[in-house]
Amino acid sequence: MSITAKRRDTEVFSMAFLDCICCGFGAVLLIYILTVAQQKNRDSETLEQVQARVNALASQAKASQAEFDSLEKMLAAAQTMLEQLKTKNSGEQVNLTNRQKELLLLLQETGALKDALDKLLGEKKALPTEEDQPVPIPNESRRQYLTGVKLDGNNVLFLVRTSGSMLGDTLDDAIARLEDPDFKKREAPKWQRTLKALDWMVATLNPDAHFQILLFNDETVPLLPNRSEQWIARSDRPAVQEALTRLRQVVPQGSANLERAFTTVRYLPTLPDSIILLTDGLPTTSDSSPNTGSTNDEARVAYMRQAVRQLPPRIPVSTILFPTTGDPGAPALYWELAGLTRGALVSPSADWPDT
Repeated sequence: MSITAKRRDTEVFSMAFLDCICCGFGAVLLIYILTVAQQKNRDSETLEQVQARVNALASQAKASQAEFDSLEKMLAAAQTMLEQLKTKNSGEQVNLTNRQKELLLLLQETGALKDALDKLLGEKKALPTEEDQPVPIPNESRRQYLTGVKLDGNNVLFLVRTSGSMLGDTLDDAIARLEDPDFKKREAPKWQRTLKALDWMVATLNPDAHFQILLFNDETVPLLPNRSEQWIARSDRPAVQEALTRLRQVVPQGSANLERAFTTVRYLPTLPDSIILLTDGLPTTSDSSPNTGSTNDEARVAYMRQAVRQLPPRIPVSTILFPTTGDPGAPALYWELAGLTRGALVSPSADWPDT
């Protein structure tokens, strides 16, 4: 009985065990099925992502290939340019070498020229030199205007009329300018032509000549009182400049006493070799004739003849005439003076010596 009871207990336990095993196997199978399905979905999603990445990498590779091809072309172009630059540089090196040779040759020629120049300068220093002109000669080519004028000799005297008539080309113009201030009188065109003519003649004197300038109106005075008994050397630049500067400070005024001017010349310590008279007409007063207050043509002719009598003999008198309208007898009488003294008469145009 005890054996039967023991077998029955064994069977009951076996069925329960099988039920547990089946239930556990079913659970495992269910879990496996669920896990495999989810893994399949997960693998499917990962494959799509990988494909997208592969496509992106393919596009990037294609772009990189295009960029590489472009860089390769640029490199080829740069290599070509480098070869051209090398060729050009070789040519420039050849040119540079040639230029260096030319420069060396020029330097040698320059040295030879410098030696020749130094030699010529040494020879020039040994030559006699002429000093520069104390006064620039305006339009030196127009010397023919003074044909016959005696600028020769060692001592040349310039006798310059400074009366009021030198202010104008007509008597009315000159009278009108008498009321002007001094600086305006100095600027009168006729007086300026006289100054330029005197500049021109002083500048064209012989280099070894001497000159003196006397001014005459009512009185006759030397231009430079401190040099009244001295003749100015044309080569003495400071003295020449002093004389011409002082001349531009003179103001034309008063009447014209040519007789007194010629008398002053007669008693100079050293007589001139030639006289250059710058005037605009016949004298208007005289020491030998009484002044009646009005001077007509007949009286002025008489004043002229009395003045000529005071001239020292054998001295050429050349007249530069700036004629005043209304003095018809002046050209004839100054022409007569030129013939008497073997001088000359010149009446320059209004634009001489500027042009």
